[in-house]
Amino acid sequence: NSWTLETSRFEGSADLTHPPETMEQGKVEGLEVVEGSHVKVKGYLMMKGRPAMCVKMSTAKPGKHGHVKCNIVGQDLLKPDKKYQHMCPGHEAIEVPVVKKYELELSDVEKEEGKGSNIECLVTMNDDAEEIKITYNGEDPLHKEAVDKWNEIEESGADDKVVVLSILQATVGEKGKYDWEYRVEKVNVKTD
Repeated sequence: NSWTLETSRFEGSADLTHPPETMEQGKVEGLEVVEGSHVKVKGYLMMKGRPAMCVKMSTAKPGKHGHVKCNIVGQDLLKPDKKYQHMCPGHEAIEVPVVKKYELELSDVEKEEGKGSNIECLVTMNDDAEEIKITYNGEDPLHKEAVDKWNEIEESGADDKVVVLSILQATVGEKGKYDWEYRVEKVNVKTD
């Protein structure tokens, strides 16, 4: 069975909840905040409107105005090749993104009608056997890997194997205007 891991917003520990019914999550009104001096390595925070994980954190001694200075380096959770740097006083409030992780079983690969074999989306199932469609991105190597593994299983006729996508979903945006984005984090083949 696949489960959602809703991460604790500061540490990265997880509570088990059900996978979503669609990739469209509810509206987010506001995010929790953490003081700059309380950010921990591997903790989540918003940087330049993007959800990030702190990969490096250093503090400098208080200056003449008495504030600790923080230098935070974060890696984008949804675009792992991007890193951000943020310097701030230790008392600055930094928003913490809502991060969800879950696994979905790949049940079909939909192709566009009449246009050769262009793949349109990856059809997955949650625990309640409801379809969740993920728009196919031909540039994403994990999307390609999922289709390749699915085709291998289909061609071999192995009924006991399934392709499972590990999904990471997080809030993006700034100052009350938040949205959800997601990415496929990992592709696995599991035996039923």
